[in-house]
Amino acid sequence: MGYSFVPYGRLQQGMDAAPNPSGLGIDVHLGTVQAHVGGPSGLALDLQLPFGTLSTRSDGSRRSDTGAGDLELRARQSLQRWLRLPVKLALATGLGLPTGGYVARSGAANLAPEASYLTLGRGTTWWLFELEARLALGTHASLFAQAGARLPLARTEDGFSWGNEARGSLGARLSTPWRRVSVLASAEVLWRGTSTEPDPFAGGRVTSANAGGWFVALSPAISLALGRGLSLTVGARVPALADVRGNQLVPQTGLFTGLAYSRSLRTTRTGSASGAASGAASASASAFGAAGSAAGAKRQAHAVPGAITVVDYWATWCKPCEEISRQLNAAAARWPDVKIVKVDASTWDPAQMAAGLPVGVGALPAVEVFTAQGLRAALLVGQDALTVVAVVDALRAANPAQSSLPPRQDFMTASPSLAVGLVSDLASGLAIGLVSDLASGRARPHSMQGPP
Repeated sequence: MGYSFVPYGRLQQGMDAAPNPSGLGIDVHLGTVQAHVGGPSGLALDLQLPFGTLSTRSDGSRRSDTGAGDLELRARQSLQRWLRLPVKLALATGLGLPTGGYVARSGAANLAPEASYLTLGRGTTWWLFELEARLALGTHASLFAQAGARLPLARTEDGFSWGNEARGSLGARLSTPWRRVSVLASAEVLWRGTSTEPDPFAGGRVTSANAGGWFVALSPAISLALGRGLSLTVGARVPALADVRGNQLVPQTGLFTGLAYSRSLRTTRTGSASGAASGAASASASAFGAAGSAAGAKRQAHAVPGAITVVDYWATWCKPCEEISRQLNAAAARWPDVKIVKVDASTWDPAQMAAGLPVGVGALPAVEVFTAQGLRAALLVGQDALTVVAVVDALRAANPAQSSLPPRQDFMTASPSLAVGLVSDLASGLAIGLVSDLASGRARPHSMQGPP
């Protein structure tokens, strides 16, 4: 979930400031609840429900409107299972449902800019489409991008027709020397088409006087991994350019924060190497006594805190180990959140094998997979070890906070969210996506359209 604050205090015409004698302004306080569920196939479902308060000030008076916004539902599919590319791609499509309160807008072209009506909803269903991409640059940096479109599927009940919208964003995420802290930055461009409404005098339809334009914004942020599946993102959204049609309120610098929690709903299971094996191994370690416990502690130490860890036990004389190593090396480029630890058993004698391999394992190949919380998710032995890439992909899909696009949240997901905007799948979805669509399209005066 997240919170963002965006003040709309500047009235603009084209790229220039416009007179605002009444001091009209809108402060947007927006909260968002977001849920993301992913499966081993790479298919994920996203739900976003905004709510908040829109506070309008004009001629010394104030008015506040509080309520829920429009519910957004998305299905997102990773393309990695079909496209083995260094760039991680995903497609998302969905609907924005008119669940929020809507204030009639027709006739806005005939009202003065000071006429103020607020609405959290947009009064019609929207079709959403997004293409997301992420490219890992080594183990400490990644680039992410998103292109998306929103199309209204019908007019509102009062005959108002929103314009189409297109959005693109590009950003980067960089790990810092402090393992749990990452720095993010993104830039977003939004185009919003003109709107139309019924002509109350001549009949037919007329183009709305204050709708449409181009908008550019920059969003720096910091993300902190709190542990136990929790992460916190804090950032700012800084308008860089606005070129609007007619008179529109444009946003000033705003702030956003997001708190995300993720967990796997089940232990990864692959063939005979199931999650139950971890429990059995722990029981076996106790049975082996102090020596076994010491060996187990040593193996647990292979897990890297805060990252999914793959421990590959290999030897020069192990032919299957060569194939496993090749697969891991190929996958490493698209796993910025995964650490691969290799344990060389080439010169081990039988006693060393018994002490150095996972409890209950007596031969190679053998691979352990640990979650970011340090819990063993899978123990893969023999032919099962050749499925390690699929096991890790499934674990990452089930833990989107560790592996999703730095998001919409969203991301790329956001999610789903829009940076599916994009600075992280949640917090950037607030700063770049939801504030864009709600604060601008839903928190505007009746006679003007605010940019995102």
